[in-house]
Amino acid sequence: MARQAVGPILRGDDLRLGSVLGLSVSRTTAQIAVACAILPMVAVTLILALTGDHLQRPVAAGLYWSYLVAAPMAIGLVWWIRRPASRFGLLLIAFGVLVWVTSWQASGTPILFDVGVLVEAPIWLFTIYLFLAFPMGSVEPRAARWLLTVMGIGGLALFCAWAFFSPVIAGGGPLTRCAPNCPDNVLQIGSDPTVARVAGDAETYVALALAAAVFFVYLARLLSASRPQRRALISVAVTSLMFLPAYFVFNFAAWILKVDDLGTLDALAWGIVATRILLPLGFLVALLRAELFASRVLGTLLGNLAARPTPGGWRDTIADVLDDDRFELGFHDPATGRFRDAAGDEVAPPPRGGQRAWVPVGRDGPPVAAMVVDETLMEDPELVRAAAAATLLAVEHEALEGELQASRVRIVEAGNEERRRIERDLHDSAQQRLVALRIRLGQVAEQLDGSRDRAMIEQLGGEVDQVIGELRGFAQGVYPHVLGQSGLGPALEAVALRSAMRVTVRDDGLGRYSEALETSVYFCCTECLQNAAKHAGPDAAVTIRLAERGGDVTFAVADDGVGFDPATVNGGAGLTNLADRVAAMGGTLTIDSAPGRGTHVAGVIPGAGSCAPSPAAIIPPWSSSVPGTPL
Repeated sequence: MARQAVGPILRGDDLRLGSVLGLSVSRTTAQIAVACAILPMVAVTLILALTGDHLQRPVAAGLYWSYLVAAPMAIGLVWWIRRPASRFGLLLIAFGVLVWVTSWQASGTPILFDVGVLVEAPIWLFTIYLFLAFPMGSVEPRAARWLLTVMGIGGLALFCAWAFFSPVIAGGGPLTRCAPNCPDNVLQIGSDPTVARVAGDAETYVALALAAAVFFVYLARLLSASRPQRRALISVAVTSLMFLPAYFVFNFAAWILKVDDLGTLDALAWGIVATRILLPLGFLVALLRAELFASRVLGTLLGNLAARPTPGGWRDTIADVLDDDRFELGFHDPATGRFRDAAGDEVAPPPRGGQRAWVPVGRDGPPVAAMVVDETLMEDPELVRAAAAATLLAVEHEALEGELQASRVRIVEAGNEERRRIERDLHDSAQQRLVALRIRLGQVAEQLDGSRDRAMIEQLGGEVDQVIGELRGFAQGVYPHVLGQSGLGPALEAVALRSAMRVTVRDDGLGRYSEALETSVYFCCTECLQNAAKHAGPDAAVTIRLAERGGDVTFAVADDGVGFDPATVNGGAGLTNLADRVAAMGGTLTIDSAPGRGTHVAGVIPGAGSCAPSPAAIIPPWSSSVPGTPL
C-alpha cells in the first residue's frame, strides 16, 4: 500500500505489547531488555551443547547455535534502534529466539530435545518469510504470499505428522546428528512407520519445491526491480540466493538421491552451515549500505545547492541520486493549497495500493513541498530524510535570501525617497528663496544712482547666481530630476554633457524599469565617472553602455586611461559603494583593469528590477513560499 507521509518513518515512541502481555512498555525499555537477554541466552546454549552427551559435534553445534542466536538478535536490535517503524528489527530478534529454542536439541531432556527439533520447521519457513518480506515487511506479490502460506501450512502439517509418528526424531543439519542415539521422542502419539515415512518424504518434497520456487521468485523479483528496489534488495539477495541452492542440493542428495557417501553429504551440509551463517549479515549490510548511501546523497545534494539549481534542475538532481526516474517534486501553491512542479503542473498524492509514496516536506507548520518517490525508498528513512532535508533547506535558504533581497531593495527605495525629499526641499525652499533674493537684488540695483553701489549689487547678484547654479547641481546630484522623467539613457547623457571628460553613452534601447533599479544603475555609472576623472588621466575617454539581456539590465563603464592592478589596490569607498549598490539589487559586479589598458566595470541586475530572487532560485516563480511562511 502506498505510503502517504514520512510520519511512520520519523515517529514511533512506544512499543505496545498489551495484546500479548497485557501491558505497555517504552520502546527503550524493551530494547534494553533484549540487549540484556542476549548473553544469558547464548550462555544457556553453550551450556546445553557442552554438557549434552548425544551430539556428534557438541562444540561446533554450541558455537553455531550461539552465533545464530546472538547475531540475528543483535542485528535486529540495531535495526529496531535505527528504524523503529520497520518490523524487521523485531522479526530478526524473533528469529534469534527461535534459534535459541532450536538449540534445546543439545539437551538430554527428551521434551526439550523434541521441542528443539519441532522448531526447525518454523525456522525454515520464517527464513523464507524474511527473504520474501524484505524490505517492505510484507510478502508481495499476492502469488508469493499464497505460495508461502499454502506450502508452509502443508509442510508444517507433514513435518508434525512425521514427528508424532516416529519413535525417534532428529534435526536435519550436520550439527544435529546424534551419536550414538538421540533421546526418545516423548511427543510420539502413534507408532505407524508407514505414516512417518510417507509424511517425512512428502515434507521433504514440499520443502524442496518451496526452496526452488522461492529461489526463482526472488531472482525474478531482483531482475525486474527498479533501481531503488534493487539497491535495497541486493545485500539480502546475495546471502539468500546462496543459501537456497545449498539447502536444495543437500536435501535433494540426501533424501531424493539417497547418497550414502558421508564425505559428500558432510561437504554439502557444511555448505548449508556456511551460507546460514551469512544470512544475518545480509540484513546488517543492507542497513549499513542504506545509511552510507543516504549520507552520500545528502552530501551530494548540499553540494549541488551551491550551484543555485532551478526547480526543475533540483528535481532532476534528487531523481538522479535516488535512482528514481519517476520522482516528482512539488512546491506548495498557497493560492490553491496544492502542490505544483517547476512547470506549474499539479503534483498529487499517488493512489493507494500503488508503487509510489507521498512525502510531505516541512518543519513545524504546513508543508512547503512534497515528493512522490518509489515505495521501496520508504524503507530507507535515512535516504528519504536526506532528500527531504536538503529540499527544505533549499526552500528555506531561498526564502531567507528573498527576504534579504527584499530588505535591501526596501533600503535602496528608502534612500531614494530621502534623496527625492532633499531634492524637493532644496528646489522648493532654498533654491526658490535664493531666486527671490536674486530678483530683489536686481530691483535694488535698478534703483541705485551711484555706479559704484550698482556695481557692488550686481557683483552680489552674480555670486547669488553662482550659488543657485551650485545648489541646482547639488540637487541634481542628490536625485536627478531627468532620471525620473526620462529614464537611464537621457539622465546619463545629461551627465556626459556636463562632464569635463569625453564621455559617450550607448543606449541599446533600454526601456523604463523600477525606480530602485534605475537609481542604482545611474549612481553606479556616475561613481565610475568620478573614479575615472580622478584616476584615469586627463586625456582618458569614457564609454557607458546600457542594455537588456534576457530580462537582466546590464551596464558597463570603460575608460582608456592608465588603469591599475586590482591585486595591489584595496577597495576604497568608491568601489565599495559600487558593490553595495549592485548587491542590494541582487546583481553582480565585475571590475577588469590592468596598468596601461584602462578600466572596465560591468554590472548585471537580474529580473529587470524585481525584488524577487533570481530565476535560478529553487522556489518556482508562481510559489509564494516566502519569508514569514511557517515551514
